[in-house]
Amino acid sequence: MAVKKDAMTKNQNEDAYEQVLYIGPEENITTVRERLTHTSACRIALVIPPQTLLRSHVAWRLLQKRAQELGKKVCIVSSDPQIRSIAHSLKFKVASPATFAV
Repeated sequence: MAVKKDAMTKNQNEDAYEQVLYIGPEENITTVRERLTHTSACRIALVIPPQTLLRSHVAWRLLQKRAQELGKKVCIVSSDPQIRSIAHSLKFKVASPATFAV
C-alpha cells in the first residue's frame, strides 16, 4: 500500500515525468511522433542529443501539435542551446541535462 501512495505522490508533483524517451541522433520527426503516440504516459521527457536530425522549426511545430492532440505534456531535455531555443519558442517546457531530474 505504501508503494501506491508514493507513486501517486510522485505523479502529482508538477515536475515529475512518467516516462523518459531517449531520442537517437538518426531519428526523424516521424519516428519521434510515433514513439510519442505509442507511449501511455501523459508526462514525457524527450532527451534530444546535440547531433539530432530535429533541427527544423517545422518539425518541432509538428511535434508540438501532436503532443497537444494526444494530451501529453512534454519536456525537451538537450545540451544544445539551439534545440532548447526552438522548443521554448513553441511553448515546450525545456531543461538542460544538468538541471533535469526525473
